[in-house]
Amino acid sequence: MISIHHLLENTEIYTSELQKRFKDETLAEKTKTAYLNWKEKQQELEALRQKKNEFNNLIVNLPAEKKSEAILEMKATSEMIKGLEGEVRELKEAADSLISRIPNLTSVATPIGKDDTQNPIIINGGDKPSFNFVPKPYWELEVYKKYVASEEGTAAMGSRGFYLRGEISRFRKILFDWAEDLLLSKGFEMFYVPLMLNEKVMTGIGNLPDFDGQLYEIPVDENKNYYLIPSSEQSMMGFWMGKNVGDLDKPLLMMANTTCFRKEAGSYGKDQQGILRTHQFEKIEIDAIYKSEDEEKVFSFMSEVCQEMYDKLGICYQGVEVCSGDLPAKHYRQIDYEAFFPGVDKFREICSNGSATDYQNRGLKITYGSENEIPSSNNCTGMVGRTMLAILEQFQQADGSVKVPQVLVERFGKSVLS
Repeated sequence: MISIHHLLENTEIYTSELQKRFKDETLAEKTKTAYLNWKEKQQELEALRQKKNEFNNLIVNLPAEKKSEAILEMKATSEMIKGLEGEVRELKEAADSLISRIPNLTSVATPIGKDDTQNPIIINGGDKPSFNFVPKPYWELEVYKKYVASEEGTAAMGSRGFYLRGEISRFRKILFDWAEDLLLSKGFEMFYVPLMLNEKVMTGIGNLPDFDGQLYEIPVDENKNYYLIPSSEQSMMGFWMGKNVGDLDKPLLMMANTTCFRKEAGSYGKDQQGILRTHQFEKIEIDAIYKSEDEEKVFSFMSEVCQEMYDKLGICYQGVEVCSGDLPAKHYRQIDYEAFFPGVDKFREICSNGSATDYQNRGLKITYGSENEIPSSNNCTGMVGRTMLAILEQFQQADGSVKVPQVLVERFGKSVLS
């Protein structure tokens, strides 16, 4: 979440930010008013509590005829405290709800735009493959039809369910194992993480309310829900919740390879063919916690890691600067990497590299150093199953088989997926 004190002193900056993001620009002033109302009532409550605490000392020195009057006054004060406590609690909840809806400030590199159609291309990587035949979308390839079972997945799970079998299942594992090794060589620490998290973590990190509607809720009892993770980012950052991470002389680098879950709310009718958009998917997430002065260095490092991965695989991709209206509330800046899918002649997202500055860590109460300063954080996709789909399309052959990227041939044991 944002710093409420920064908003109080710079309300006009947040009003401008809301305008950039095409959100309700009155939200900043409403948040300021709600917080000040809570603060005023909180001070009234503290004054009454102090008065009550001082009562026992005062009553000892009162003459008998005034003690009864003082006791009645204290009973009235106690009733006022009780009423104010409820009012203060409601005002605090209202203020916190508004604060959680205020997005992070954006980078000067972030273009103003309403949606993903206005994300400019800033990086071009690899060459588009050339074919002496008309390339097919991955779901029409013979190798896909042989090893991907969507009908059975839908029957077993429901909408967007699927099974991977045989060579494609093994190829996916090899691709992810290779990516893991590359990331480990860059200094990332491997985590094994919970796949369900509580509301405290999800709210602190900014997924609630911003990501609400995409999360699967798991009822524990009538007063408590868990949430299936949409990415291991939430679990890794949750590990540090409430902790001081030390001096941060160098960035703290983390990675986890997990199954992830998303409702894909609002995607009805999109990408119905194939398994590009599913409710369950695998992803390697790479995250970093670091000092704010290392912002540009860490963001560039994460981008370089992604580009090296795609360059080594030999795929054609592009990077787009995410515009203000498409930017998640938690992010200060974001580059999305998109792989080329020749069968449909489109670039599709396979990675997001986003800086959250201190937004997540303030909500999770993560600090560093002897002064308990708030560090910055970066969230980035290391590898996702969509990358495999891009490989199927870009490396397809006329007979429906797929050439294996050279960097994976030795691990896979052969040069063609058939």
